[in-house]
Amino acid sequence: MRTFLKLLKGKYSLEERINLIQQGDEGEKNSLIQEYIPFIQKNVSQQAGKYIDINNDDLYSVGLLAFNEAIDKYNKEKGSFLSFASMVIKSRVIDQLRRESKRSKDIYISQICMDDDEQKTDHFMVSDSFESQLEVKMDMELLIQQMSAFGVSLDDLIKEAPKHVDTRIKAVEIGRYVYETHNLKNKFMKTQNIPVTDLIKELNISKKIVQRSRKFIIAVILILDSDLDTLKSYITQLEGRERCEG
Repeated sequence: MRTFLKLLKGKYSLEERINLIQQGDEGEKNSLIQEYIPFIQKNVSQQAGKYIDINNDDLYSVGLLAFNEAIDKYNKEKGSFLSFASMVIKSRVIDQLRRESKRSKDIYISQICMDDDEQKTDHFMVSDSFESQLEVKMDMELLIQQMSAFGVSLDDLIKEAPKHVDTRIKAVEIGRYVYETHNLKNKFMKTQNIPVTDLIKELNISKKIVQRSRKFIIAVILILDSDLDTLKSYITQLEGRERCEG
């Protein structure tokens, strides 16, 4: 009864309602889906690039199933439910459109997103797994937030990321050295900049090497000092390549 009154008075947040549904409240799930039909329709239409009629378009059914899937899979530690649901809907619609057009099986992270900034994430990771795609996109969004405090945008990172593998590997090596060296990491976090002078002395490298990959190195340090596991795997892959080539 108390739960019903709380819902009636609107005191439950959307995420709390999702939690109730995940505990088995099917009635609440049906109510939530009905309330968010306009949200589903909008997201499907955006991804399809056309108006989607909820009564006469199969893509709407795909979006509806995706919204239901998002309810079942949502984890509050990953941010807001609506952001998560939007990604699930877009991804499932893309899957359907790709099946219809018989395109390649590989799905790039940029295909999930609508705006220009999000499309740039394909420079970092390719994934065959739907869950992995969402994980990468969420991790990228968190990284972008963290980088902003250091004056680095995703656009900056894409433009200035080292183009050659050996340069990238060197940048990762520098970033890891800062991360694993206590005083340098503290200085980096405090000043929000790379301790270039210290690195020149300790690693016997030129200022140019650090400066030309500065924003990429900042991103590497922030990734290593985070729980962004999918992006950490990107770094590990680069380091593994260095060992194989060494």
